[in-house]
Amino acid sequence: MKGVEVGGAAVVVTGASSGIGLATARAFAAEGARLVLAARAPDRLEQAAQSCRALGAEVLAVPTDVTEAAAVERLAAAAVDRFGRVDVWVNDAGTSLWGPFEEIPVAASARLVEVDLLGAVHGCAAAVRQMLRQDGPAVVVNVVSISGRLASPWAAVYSGAKFGLAGLTDALRAELAVRSQVAVCGVYPAFVDTPTYLESGNWTGRALRPVPPVVAPERVAGRIVGLARRPRRAVRVGALNLLSLPYALAPGTTARLAARLGRRYLLRSGPPAPPDVGGLAGAVAGPAEPRGGWEPSTTEER
Repeated sequence: MKGVEVGGAAVVVTGASSGIGLATARAFAAEGARLVLAARAPDRLEQAAQSCRALGAEVLAVPTDVTEAAAVERLAAAAVDRFGRVDVWVNDAGTSLWGPFEEIPVAASARLVEVDLLGAVHGCAAAVRQMLRQDGPAVVVNVVSISGRLASPWAAVYSGAKFGLAGLTDALRAELAVRSQVAVCGVYPAFVDTPTYLESGNWTGRALRPVPPVVAPERVAGRIVGLARRPRRAVRVGALNLLSLPYALAPGTTARLAARLGRRYLLRSGPPAPPDVGGLAGAVAGPAEPRGGWEPSTTEER
């Protein structure tokens, strides 16, 4: 499947006001792409847009809640109105949810599925409809997670939503490959140094911390830009993806060991913290930053 010429391409990025989404927007901006950025918080989204304009990019900022299908359709329409087409669409909007399964309110779990899975469904639907009307190749990139490949104890609903997104990505890629020039790719980062750990739903009883070694968001962004140029089925980012081998050889034993280690790390260490719905209840205030400020010594830069 062919990719696109990134310079001058019309690129839509959801979840673009922080974390991987913002790092991705800046990476495309540095390559000369034309950007349409989407996120829920207008002020923080505009900060993100300004940082991309400072890199020389033409940028349209469209406040969008990806859980609303009509809002995502308006996002696609705004991109076409501004740039005439959509060459690349990156579904990055999402958050996570941690804690013992039965202690997390069902409403919080349902909202997590709406954000992480249905939000991507809405993005794929809007992107694919437009891309099929165009001439030439186009690329959809879904930012999944290591938790969409390897089951993550203490984040059961998050892992379920990401497994669903992985399945959507694989099935849609195969379907479109036999009838179009639209490529669909999945990115599977390990734990990334982003603000999402400060914004995630948290019922662990402790302050959330990413599991080291933590991946730099700019590294993930570089892989996403690479997929726009040369689409591939999947890209795995971060050393923790090597756990796929023991999961394949001894899935039950490996999962139980992960649960025990996760219980010690997530539920029994770190500063105490009350239950918090985080960004599931709405946009969390804060600056537009790709990184969450974790220790550089634990971060995989390459």
